[in-house]
Amino acid sequence: MDFIIKNALKNVQNWDIESGLASQAKIKVVGVGGAGNNIVDWLYQKGVIGAEVIAVNTDKQHLDARSADLKLLIGKELTKGLGAGGFPQIGEQAAKESVHELKDALKDTDLAFICA
Repeated sequence: MDFIIKNALKNVQNWDIESGLASQAKIKVVGVGGAGNNIVDWLYQKGVIGAEVIAVNTDKQHLDARSADLKLLIGKELTKGLGAGGFPQIGEQAAKESVHELKDALKDTDLAFICA
């Protein structure tokens, strides 16, 4: 997997984009929950170029241990930062509670990859 990432990064640095349109696209990679946060942490550590990396979680301790351009703790009132306990319904309620923060984080985004 490291080989794929290294090749992709090398190729991106060698691209000659005539129109400049691709360089203007606002791309975000969003990791949601424990597994999603682990993926975006790994991508961030590999040095993703051209995309903002965002980690979203209800578990503050797990979120604090991850690297990302932006970290969002959702459902602060509902979960008190202690996580959703693996219950999707709690995660959904937490996202609804924090919908404004989520919308702000994704504002003006052209392409979003969601890892969950």
